[in-house]
Amino acid sequence: MDKILFVCTGNTCRSPMAQVIFNALSERKGLGITAESAGVATVSGNPASENAMKAVAEIGLDLSQFKTRFLPEIDLNQYRLFVTMSDDHAEILKSIGIPESFIRVLNRAPNADDPYDLRMGIVDPYGGDLNTYRKCRDEIYGAIKMLIPTL
Repeated sequence: MDKILFVCTGNTCRSPMAQVIFNALSERKGLGITAESAGVATVSGNPASENAMKAVAEIGLDLSQFKTRFLPEIDLNQYRLFVTMSDDHAEILKSIGIPESFIRVLNRAPNADDPYDLRMGIVDPYGGDLNTYRKCRDEIYGAIKMLIPTL
């Protein structure tokens, strides 16, 4: 089975949510691709954030058994694609030798409620309330739905 890796900073919010959302959609569509996640600045073995767990539980997904992983501690050769939450994460991957052709930034649609909000990466909800995590979850969900047809 093909594997992709979602990458964010702490591997407690965005990339774990992306992992479980992608895996649910991949299974539903029979893609034969599984996702894992890691962080560029974390300690392996921590749980996902409480609000990330709550946000995905509201859509029937489970992060209760999730444990963080520090990017340098995993074998990166097992992944066919690296999907980052920001351009900064993509630059970190390039700096450690991942070819640019193997990296994609998970982009969200611009905020329809704010035409001046042109940020394209997934904004880190860390420290936010549950509504902040719900918004992040929904942005990730929409971005993954746009990513899947390109795989």
